[in-house]
Amino acid sequence: MKKEYLILIALILILGAYLLFHKENKNNYVLPKIAKIDISKITGLVIAKKQIPIEFTKKEETWVVTDKEYPADSSSVENMLDTLKTLKLSALVSEKEDLKRYELDDENLILVKAMNGQKIVFEFTIGKTAPSFNHTFVRLASDKNIYHANGSFRSNFDKTLEDFRDKKVLEVEEEKNTN
Repeated sequence: MKKEYLILIALILILGAYLLFHKENKNNYVLPKIAKIDISKITGLVIAKKQIPIEFTKKEETWVVTDKEYPADSSSVENMLDTLKTLKLSALVSEKEDLKRYELDDENLILVKAMNGQKIVFEFTIGKTAPSFNHTFVRLASDKNIYHANGSFRSNFDKTLEDFRDKKVLEVEEEKNTN
């Protein structure tokens, strides 16, 4: 009977040690670090979907869109720049190139390039928003893997040229009464 108790105690100790030292939620991969993007040095943005790419250029302190230099909607540009500034990867989603599933295929993806002059500072593609609405599927230009990026930001980039244009025609300032 004593031999059975010793075996039982040994099994309990072994299983207890296993449960104590085994970590189930351990990541077996390292996420790529995205270098901090200084948005003050960005002089151009290119947003390309299956249609013609939409090009933004910074002229002095304002943004213009396309080669016709239409004024760009400042809030739309600020939203895109904020996304670039705060972009952070949170998880590896897939190492397979199952692009259609994450809407990163040629038909659905949005290609984003941040430029400083003619030099590409940062480039990535945007897929669909994750079902949790807290993440967006992205793929870095230099990487074939698909990642979760924090935030739901596809809508900031998924617009037409008309949506990006500033629609303000005339601005009238009210005179202040000096009486």
